[in-house]
Amino acid sequence: MTLVLVDDETGPTVVHRVPQGIAAAEHPLRDIVFAHPQILPLHELEPEIGRIIPVAIEVNLPGAGFVDVLLVSEYGRLIIVECKLWRNPQARREVVGQILDYARELARYGYEDLQRVISSRLGRRGNVLYELAAAAGSPLAEADFVDRVSRDLEAGRFLLIIAGDGITEGTRRIGEYLGAQAGLAFDLGLVEIVEYRFDDPLTGTARRILQPRLLARTQTIERYVIRSEVPGVMVDPVVEEPDPITRARPEVAANHATWRAFVTRFVDDTAFDDPAQMPARHGGLNWMRLPMPGPVGLTLYRSGTTGNVGAFLRYRDGEGLALYEELLAQREAIDAEFAAAGLPAPEWTTSGDERHISVLTPSPAPWDAAREEDQRQWLARAANAFVNIVAPRITRALG
Repeated sequence: MTLVLVDDETGPTVVHRVPQGIAAAEHPLRDIVFAHPQILPLHELEPEIGRIIPVAIEVNLPGAGFVDVLLVSEYGRLIIVECKLWRNPQARREVVGQILDYARELARYGYEDLQRVISSRLGRRGNVLYELAAAAGSPLAEADFVDRVSRDLEAGRFLLIIAGDGITEGTRRIGEYLGAQAGLAFDLGLVEIVEYRFDDPLTGTARRILQPRLLARTQTIERYVIRSEVPGVMVDPVVEEPDPITRARPEVAANHATWRAFVTRFVDDTAFDDPAQMPARHGGLNWMRLPMPGPVGLTLYRSGTTGNVGAFLRYRDGEGLALYEELLAQREAIDAEFAAAGLPAPEWTTSGDERHISVLTPSPAPWDAAREEDQRQWLARAANAFVNIVAPRITRALG
C-alpha cells in the first residue's frame, strides 16, 4: 500500500511502504514499543484494558529467555511483547513457541518472584511494578493491585503480543502451537507494524511513519485473536467492518449500536465487590463476556426471542467438565448464597457434552429506557454474585 501526503505548498508526496523484511531491526522496534506502548492497538483486543505502562525491556526469565518488552495495564494486566522481523527465518518457526515459553514460565511465578525479576532488571528496590502503575494513575490500592497480578500469574492469564513487520501465511499454523496450552488462560494478538519512509520536501529530513494494526483480511493472513479459553483452541475472527447484512439493513446496524451503548453504560455503572475484577467486554449482539478464573468467562445476555436476561457459565471437555463437577458438589451452598443475594438459585443443566450454570429473569420486549436500566441493574447483581460466590470456588478448585 502507498500513502500520499497532500500539501498545498509543496504538492503531494508519495510515501512507499518499506518492503516486508527490510524494516527496522528488531531492537529499534522493541525500543519504540517500550517508549510508546500506545503504538500497540491493545484496546482493539481488550476495550477496557485502560492505560498501558512500560515496565522493562529484555526481562530475563531464567530457563525461558529474555522478554522483549514487559508492559502492565493500570488494572494489573500483564502484557508480554515479542518483536520479530518476518525476514528472520526463526520467526515463523519459533516466535509463537518462544512467547508461550515466557507465559508458561511466568505462570510458575508468585508475585514476589516477579517483583524480584523486575527489581533486578531495573536496579530498584520495593514494589516496583505497583509503583510504576501508581505513578501512571492506577486506581487500584497496592493490596488490590498485587492480588490481581497474583491471581493472573496463578492462572497463566496474560496478554501476549507478537509484533512484526508482516505476518505471513505460515503463521496460520499458530493453532498447532496452542493446542497443548490449555493450562494457560492467555489472549494472543498478532500486530503488524508497517513502516513507510520518505524525505520531507521542506527540510529534506528523512521521515518514518509507523502504522500498527491488528491484521485484517489482507493477502497475508486474516485478522485473528486466538484465545485459549477451553481445552483445545478457539480461533475467532475479529470483525471490524459491518457485514453485508448489517450494511444492507439499517435496523440491524441500529440494534448493534444500541447494544454497544448498553454495554458501555453497564461497564461504567457496575462496581464489583472485588476491586480487582476486570470489567465485561462486548461480545456480539445482545451478549457480553465477563472475565472469570478458569477456562471460560461468564456470559451476560438478553434475548428478545425468549424475553429473558441472564448469565451463564458453559463448560465442556476435560478440564471444564471436571471443574463443573467440583462446583456441582457444592451446589447446595452456592444456591443458598445466590438466594441470600436476592437472586434465583442457579439452574444446573446438561446439554449433550456441555454443562451450564445459569440464572435468568423475565424481561420481555419491547425494551424502553426504563426496562434497559432494570436489565443493567439485574445483570450487575448477577455478575457480582458469580464473582463473589463462584469465582473463589473456581480459584480453589484450580489451586
